[in-house]
Amino acid sequence: MNLRYLYFSFFVITSLVLSACKPWDDRLVGSQEDLGKNLFVEISSQSNLSTFKDLLVKTGYDKVLASSKNYTVWAPTNEALATLSSTITGDTTALKAFVGNHIALQSYVMPSTAQTPVMITLLNGKTLYFSKDTFGTAAITASNKYVGNGILHILGSSVAVLPSIWDYINTSKSIYTQNSSVASLVTRVFNPAKAIVDSISATTGQPIYRPNTGYELVNAFARNVYDISQEDKRYTYFVLENTAFMNERAKLNDYFKTGGADTTANLTAYNTTKDLVVEGDYSLDQLPAALKSKFGVTLTIDKSAITQSLKLSNGTVHIVKSIGVNIAEKFQPIIVQGENYSARMPVSLGSSVIAVRNRLNPLTNTTFNDISVIGHGNSGFWLNYKVTTPSIKYKVYWVVVNDLYATNTATGETSTFAINQKLAMGSLTSATFAYPAAALPVKNYTEQLLGEYTVNNYGTLNMFLVANGTAAISLDYIKLVPVL
Repeated sequence: MNLRYLYFSFFVITSLVLSACKPWDDRLVGSQEDLGKNLFVEISSQSNLSTFKDLLVKTGYDKVLASSKNYTVWAPTNEALATLSSTITGDTTALKAFVGNHIALQSYVMPSTAQTPVMITLLNGKTLYFSKDTFGTAAITASNKYVGNGILHILGSSVAVLPSIWDYINTSKSIYTQNSSVASLVTRVFNPAKAIVDSISATTGQPIYRPNTGYELVNAFARNVYDISQEDKRYTYFVLENTAFMNERAKLNDYFKTGGADTTANLTAYNTTKDLVVEGDYSLDQLPAALKSKFGVTLTIDKSAITQSLKLSNGTVHIVKSIGVNIAEKFQPIIVQGENYSARMPVSLGSSVIAVRNRLNPLTNTTFNDISVIGHGNSGFWLNYKVTTPSIKYKVYWVVVNDLYATNTATGETSTFAINQKLAMGSLTSATFAYPAAALPVKNYTEQLLGEYTVNNYGTLNMFLVANGTAAISLDYIKLVPVL
């Protein structure tokens, strides 16, 4: 009796469990017959996808979709492909890129209404957004067909392969001076990964590279601003019409004076264009009245000045007759930390003479590092600081915290070292700023204005912190504030 009861209970529970699971199983995997198919077989079985099936065969993607890996296919119908251009069907590379624009590795179920669109990386390297109703620009007419190696969705139109913003710059550089300038911003940099190592230094333990190896040409815009060839990011790029671009460049000529016209032209081109791209994809109707560039420069946008807007694979390009650029924001204060000196007076010093200290500023209750040099015994001892600056006038400040104490071993009394120093601008012998008449005040944590200094040419500015005789020196930081 107990055994029969046990069998009956097991039958009831099992039936209930299977009944509860069945709708979920059907929704996720479909029938066993579907699981026995691969994506290419499924596409081939649907008559309204025969044109896409033929394109799969022509490009070799039929074999990809018959493999054991999981894929998602967004297949356009025959009607959607009826007007496909011969420039695509007649070009093997273009056709493969087009078909690959509709296939992704891994399985992607249609997002729910509540979900944000999902960015999908496709087999051709492009990315598109997949939402509840659309894939890229195409409407989804049927979705979530599960087979053994992935999922099939059906589209009411095909999705064109768009160029990236970087592709657009290179193909339009003969039209727009700005794009020609961006494409030509090529610089030579050292890449240790590509250099040949001859030996390892016994002194430093660092590699010694073979001369003239490891150098490569890179685009300064892509390296320092944004790599706008990336497909997994979105950008908005403003292209000034030629006259407007030349006018914007001319506004920067005085700030980038050099010994050569070509060098100045390259510098002004870079410093103009670096603020004409922002992160995020802003179509014409989404553009706000103002945007901030990566470097904190405000762009004021007048939509009536936009003559054309182009939707590209990784963002939007707007062609503009003019754009408001806050020139003053291009030149921010420069701060040089005291511990970041590039050279010092070449004399033998004890290990305790130069010290990088961690201090607490009681005015702000924050910690900071500074540098101190005491007991060096060298008249006019100096530390050298280097910074790249535009040709501009600066107000020069420093923060020097005079809290260096000496203890009299005989009496046990302490007293401060007499810090006496100057900042020599441009060269070690510069007299721009004189030594102070007396030792610097004790425990002053505020910025002190030394005066103004004009940099006549763009390039490296040398600054020297110089001791008055054998006096101690100290420095938290130097600040250069542009005077525009």
